[in-house]
Amino acid sequence: MRHYLFAAMVLVMLATSYALGGRDGADAAAAQGSAAPPGKAYRFEKLADGVYFATGTGAMTTMSNGLVIVNADHTMLVDTSVTPAAARALVAQIKEELTPKPIKYVFNSHYHFDHAHGNQIFGDDVEIIGHDYVRRMHLTNVLKQRTARSFTEGLPAQIAQMKQRITQTTDAKERAGLEASLGVTEAHYKATQDVVVKPPNVTFTDSMALYKGGREVQLHFLGRGHTGGDTILFLPAERIVFTGDFFEGRPGGGVLSYLGDSFIDEWPASLERLKAIDFDVIVPGHGAPLRERKQIEDFQNYLRDFWRQASALRAQGVTAEQATERMDMSKYAPQYGPRVAHPDARAVLRAYELLQIQMPM
Repeated sequence: MRHYLFAAMVLVMLATSYALGGRDGADAAAAQGSAAPPGKAYRFEKLADGVYFATGTGAMTTMSNGLVIVNADHTMLVDTSVTPAAARALVAQIKEELTPKPIKYVFNSHYHFDHAHGNQIFGDDVEIIGHDYVRRMHLTNVLKQRTARSFTEGLPAQIAQMKQRITQTTDAKERAGLEASLGVTEAHYKATQDVVVKPPNVTFTDSMALYKGGREVQLHFLGRGHTGGDTILFLPAERIVFTGDFFEGRPGGGVLSYLGDSFIDEWPASLERLKAIDFDVIVPGHGAPLRERKQIEDFQNYLRDFWRQASALRAQGVTAEQATERMDMSKYAPQYGPRVAHPDARAVLRAYELLQIQMPM
């Protein structure tokens, strides 16, 4: 049983993104109460006329959510998943299950690998729209950036461990679970080798509006947060906002965004601008669609407390590594679960980097 749990843990880690909160496809499926065809990589949930939430099933590594918008004569896609293979699977399912209308517009919520590394499957006839910061980051050697590396460099070792577990087990059910997990992980690792980063070919700085196919789509940069260029996509008629990793959540429980490339001290103010938008439904980059605005306030409180504790410890001469152990975020366990007590070491390191810029020591 212990071996089987290890396999399940690895599969969840690979099928999800990079923070706390249980972001796997199964969790999203339970939250939305829908089922996908057997063996399919994605499942879709209708949110409004022509608007669909897309999330992974666990059949392949997808790592993030998307949004599909079907208009009068074309389709729009928000976020392109983690690899070209995952993006092709998503596009194929859109055509098979939702609409044959061509995808003419693609939006990148931010530059991170799990949301934009499917861009390359789209030709120059497709407008890939993102914040100027996204394009700038994609034109660097972003595959070597630490966030991307932290989710790819460990894959060979994980595969080797899983193979070893398979040879050790004598339980048929356990073996089947391990072999399924191994197949997903090996396929994902192979797919990461095919990534060629393709930046947006249309950019904006503050806001942008599209009036296409009978629908209004607004893009907003609300300030630095998860990254330096998060895009919020808002459908005013449907009162739906796609937040990417700028804000994450799920019905009845919070999801913590990854802080490793964030602007922790600026993020709460940026989230205040999100609260000013007149929406009913939040579609997060990880988690599942939700309506509870209080979760935004919960996350703002977490970020402020995180910054306060990290700043105080650094001022005392405590190293980032030591601060990871000393910081106590346990009061946020009701929102984010018991694992929240000690923060991600990458988040603490990021706080120290920002503090070094502000107050060199």
